[in-house]
Amino acid sequence: MAELPYPRLALLADGFTDDDRADRAVTAVKAGVRWVHLRDHQAGPNAFEDAARSLTARLRDVAEEVTVTVNTRLAVADALDAGLHLGWRGPSVDEARDLLGRDALIGYSAHDEIGLEGDRAPVVDYYFFSPVYATSSKPYQPPVGISALRSFCRTASPTPTLALGGITPERVRACREAGAEGVAVLSGIMEADLPVAATRAYLRALATLA
Repeated sequence: MAELPYPRLALLADGFTDDDRADRAVTAVKAGVRWVHLRDHQAGPNAFEDAARSLTARLRDVAEEVTVTVNTRLAVADALDAGLHLGWRGPSVDEARDLLGRDALIGYSAHDEIGLEGDRAPVVDYYFFSPVYATSSKPYQPPVGISALRSFCRTASPTPTLALGGITPERVRACREAGAEGVAVLSGIMEADLPVAATRAYLRALATLA
């Protein structure tokens, strides 16, 4: 497996433009999360940028070394000196590299192995592969399962893959053994009754397999 040059636990702060959701992301960082991914498909450009600036400053105040990635909004990632996460929507990987530079952290959302091989394969630093398990955030999308994750990780190597979708602390081991270098979590922390305890449970599960 490839070495992951950043945290093995990524928190998807979906809907972070809402103050309560932003507060929850800050709480998770205080509990030990060191990678926060900013995503809000419903937010307009100005609301997204304003909230991203505010939350990024708060996160870096709590943990200076926290990794922040921005979902598809290239100009916001550039303004905040943050990483960028791409998919089939939004700018291309080449556009992102041109603006952010060769050393910028750029990731890509994948749901199968199509496009990983050949000249069309995106040259990125990591993949989010989803949904591994059934997830309430995308109830319309059937889970692909551990076997598909294993196959994807093998094909994507040496680019690291983080498993996403229905990942609980109890499922971390299966994902890691399938080849994932880490996990990305949304509802497991953002919707948890006790986000601090939930965060620590994920970190413990990952620490035992480091």
